[in-house]
Amino acid sequence: MRKIIGITIIFWVSILGTCLVANAQNSTRNISEKIHGQWGGATTFHGNDDYWTLNIDAIDSIATFSTVLFRIEFGPAHWKTENNRLIVWMNDEAHRLVITLNILNDAQTLEGNFTQFGQTTPLTLSRISDNPEKGEHTINGRPLISYEERIQHLRDFPDFANNGEVIPFFYDLNRRDLYADLIERFNLDSITAGYSDVELMMVLLNWVCDNFLHAGGSGMPHERNAFAIIDFLDNNPSGGNCRLLAILLAEVLRLYGIEAKHITVHPKEPDGFVHLVTHAYSRKLNQWIMLDPTFRLVLKDHDGNFLDLPTLRTIFANGDEVFPNENAGINNQPFHMESWRTFMAEHMFLFSGGTNFTFGSEDGRDGNTWNMLAPIGFENEFVTTYYFVTTHCANAFWATP
Repeated sequence: MRKIIGITIIFWVSILGTCLVANAQNSTRNISEKIHGQWGGATTFHGNDDYWTLNIDAIDSIATFSTVLFRIEFGPAHWKTENNRLIVWMNDEAHRLVITLNILNDAQTLEGNFTQFGQTTPLTLSRISDNPEKGEHTINGRPLISYEERIQHLRDFPDFANNGEVIPFFYDLNRRDLYADLIERFNLDSITAGYSDVELMMVLLNWVCDNFLHAGGSGMPHERNAFAIIDFLDNNPSGGNCRLLAILLAEVLRLYGIEAKHITVHPKEPDGFVHLVTHAYSRKLNQWIMLDPTFRLVLKDHDGNFLDLPTLRTIFANGDEVFPNENAGINNQPFHMESWRTFMAEHMFLFSGGTNFTFGSEDGRDGNTWNMLAPIGFENEFVTTYYFVTTHCANAFWATP
């Protein structure tokens, strides 16, 4: 009798468990059906007005994301539903953007927030259509170019001239009179005491990254000296873009006697996104060293040699390895070498920078000539018609101080 009762209990528990699983599956299916379609809404992304579009295809389990600010269409995303909520996420761990939205108003409104770099921002999306729009993943209206294609661009145009008129770069160093308030506010003399050359570069790279976050869509102040940049960042706690961080790092390096400048690295396309880093000259090593304050990054090769931008371009083309510093990472997040390499493969084709690097200097401002370095044999409308002077001579552009 006990055996029969036991079997009966197991039978009904099994039936109950099957029903619960079925109900859970049905609930998930019902939620997915609710959010099937196209959704859109205005938002503020790291201080900038933007418009986002989500396409959720519950039938084929596909999600895509579009943003006006970054001119991205149908970017791939992951998604799931739970407890009457839609959760969408994208990017690698360091750049992870997570959108969490409650399904409201009979599935006509999605309301919640998005989180990136530890900052949470409200977000409301409204239903645009019951059917998701499908299209090709594009940036600036162009199909996404693969890492392999980017590397091939570098291989197709590997050569630069060796002889040319050296650009008369000027670096205004040790101007404590200009930066006295900055030194006092951040106690910079104490932070930098006892360090010189490469060690000082690392100390000031860490100082920038410890005090200021990166936000790609932050916008920029009109004035771009260290004080104006820091005031802008004080009022935009989500952070500043790569240009602001690179300019700031270069200025504080020059304050402590190191020739440094911000360099723009460009893709092959004339209207592609750019990135900015800081190039600092080590008199101890007699070479330039690339510092990327967006990622708190400095790189070495197999032999432990610090890398400059022209050497890094060659390494990318050859497929050789590079090695980051141990504490590298954007906004104190883990650093992903392959993600950074893929990102930089797009931005190592052309280089540009100013001529005079003084307090508040900025490319193309106040008569400061903007120079561009392009490989031999390459020209496009950006290189030939923009307001800077183009050279094919590596020695001229990468001239030592």
